[in-house]
Amino acid sequence: MTRPVAHRGLHGDGRPENTLAAFEAAVQAGLPIELDVQLTADHKMVVHHDTDLKRLSGRDERVRDMTVDQLRNIRIAGTDQHPPSLSETLDYIDGRVPILLEIKAGDLRYLRASATGAAVRDYAGPLAVQSFDPFIVAWFHRNAPEVVRGQLAGSLADVRSIGWGTRLLLQNLALTTVSRPHYVGYEFGVTTRMRSWLIRRKWPLILWTITTRHDMDQALELADNVIFEGFDHSG
Repeated sequence: MTRPVAHRGLHGDGRPENTLAAFEAAVQAGLPIELDVQLTADHKMVVHHDTDLKRLSGRDERVRDMTVDQLRNIRIAGTDQHPPSLSETLDYIDGRVPILLEIKAGDLRYLRASATGAAVRDYAGPLAVQSFDPFIVAWFHRNAPEVVRGQLAGSLADVRSIGWGTRLLLQNLALTTVSRPHYVGYEFGVTTRMRSWLIRRKWPLILWTITTRHDMDQALELADNVIFEGFDHSG
């Protein structure tokens, strides 16, 4: 809560998002890191945002259909970087800065949660898990209550796989009675002063994703912290 969080690491200038290079840049800047994890074919977690490799690596394969070893041979955006496993990433960061670990929603939600839980069980550094899926967050409440939990929410405008009723429940944090979060991460673009006030009555609030200095100034008036990318946060 004391420093802005680098979205998918401090990427840019030849450092692709969610790679060890982006994480090292964030570590050197003393910034907490937000990263995403997906489930692999061998039921492990790999650090990658998208469900497939098309955008970052120009390949049509789904992350879910590949093993960690296969993904290690993938190169991202023409660099020498590969999608690192969660265990590899935790070993690399090694407690040097805090981590906000987003577990991507998808099939086999409880396998995603338990595989992540196994990877972070012995991690000694500051770390929180977060997800848009309240049942993934709830798994940690039940099975690893010592791990800090965050409930993510927002407009969910780009999620077509859920009905309007579920969307409304998630937008309004109605399932936090299930997930029991320690904090909330909410979409900056749809956060009003009233929504911010209502959330902060119950939880610390982190707003995502801030992309300009102007937006950061506004967001910090509404929230306790921000997740940012694409600009010099210290300017």
